[in-house]
Amino acid sequence: MTDPQLNRPSSAYVGDTTQPAGAAYGTSQPKTLSVVALVLGLASIFIGGSILVPIAGIIVGVLARKREPAGRAMALWGIWLSVAMLVLWALLWIVAGGLILAAIGLAASGA
Repeated sequence: MTDPQLNRPSSAYVGDTTQPAGAAYGTSQPKTLSVVALVLGLASIFIGGSILVPIAGIIVGVLARKREPAGRAMALWGIWLSVAMLVLWALLWIVAGGLILAAIGLAASGA
């Protein structure tokens, strides 16, 4: 009374290779440059006074926006963090330089 058709697994699970694994969820697009831009943006916060890290973050972020549309949000975050830290460190260097020059001027005038 048993039907042999019901006792075996369906062909979707045994030997069916018409669809690659994970294809039901779509293929993921590469986001390597976007991740690197975000990491450089975050690193520019913690690496004090460095000008090279934010500049590299801006360059990689712009490249990522053009090449990787799937990672656009991460690339934008990397760009904005890098720009913000570059401006902040530039302002801090200008203020520090002004204070040093003011101190030298006061010392030279004998005050």
